[in-house]
Amino acid sequence: MSSFHVDKSKLMTINAFLFLFLFNIIICVNMSEEDIRSTIESKTITYGSSLRIQNIISKYYLSSFGMNWSSGSGLQIVTAVESDKDINSLFTIKEGETYPTKINGEPVLCGEVIRLEHITTGKNLHSHEFKSFITNSQEACAFGENGNGDVNDNFRISCYKQEDNETITGQTEFFLQHVPTQNYLYINYKTSKYNDRNCRGCPIRGQREVSLTSKKDKQCLWKVIGGIIFSSEKEQNEPSHKSDDNSDL
Repeated sequence: MSSFHVDKSKLMTINAFLFLFLFNIIICVNMSEEDIRSTIESKTITYGSSLRIQNIISKYYLSSFGMNWSSGSGLQIVTAVESDKDINSLFTIKEGETYPTKINGEPVLCGEVIRLEHITTGKNLHSHEFKSFITNSQEACAFGENGNGDVNDNFRISCYKQEDNETITGQTEFFLQHVPTQNYLYINYKTSKYNDRNCRGCPIRGQREVSLTSKKDKQCLWKVIGGIIFSSEKEQNEPSHKSDDNSDL
């Protein structure tokens, strides 16, 4: 397998990590897993929120970290991890490249074009014509600097069993369709896991390959499971006993 290298100059500051980590402890210390799931399902997903996104079939979470492939595209590795407590599985949702700016707290709608910025490295979820390592499908990686990338960072969020322009909530299952290539982000449930046979000695053993496919099936379905959700204007105007406007999940 290709070797890896870390580009420390491209990592975000530690302040973002500490803020999210401490915020998570303070808010969630008295919440059970059932409470968290129930809360997220009732929330409107909004721009500016930092989301933990789970693949429906595999139950693994979209993730990345500050390490690049040393061959092929040479871009930052994107995988999926089993743990729901990894800071590296948080992505900020924002408008697509060249699309009108969205404000924090504005609801995300089915059919909109978005980008997902990795919270700890400032790179965007990205794809292109390079082949993925295990499944030989289309590579998913992370690209850009401080959230700035290009149109290959654009994904259309296509909702399952909801129409375009309907509001996305924590109950919504969705496809992420790469706009330039029209392929779908997915995890091949049978063959995507990195192990000693296909990745001997590498630091991502036990994780799963995330890639893209032209076949739209349930392996391509994703759902927001947690994160820091900016309340929408409607939710902010509703009576609440909370002392802040955000829900940390």
